[in-house]
Amino acid sequence: MGFGWGRGAWGRGFGGGGRGWRHWFCATGLPGWARSGWGAVTPYLAAPTPKAEREYLEGVAESLQGQLSDIKKRLDELSARDREKAE
Repeated sequence: MGFGWGRGAWGRGFGGGGRGWRHWFCATGLPGWARSGWGAVTPYLAAPTPKAEREYLEGVAESLQGQLSDIKKRLDELSARDREKAE
């Protein structure tokens, strides 16, 4: 008689993790305790100051305006190409 260490607990014996749990260290570079958050210190994140938030949002707005202008430029190019093909 065995001691029940076969395929019972998650398919890998008593303390295993079974299929899909095998190569986590290679995939993440972190040992199990670090992946699960044991002993992890949660950083304290203070609320941004209004000035910092304003600067961040201005940067985001500038980036989005640049992307929008690129999209409009490309749409104009495609429209011109369609007009050339129609002629």
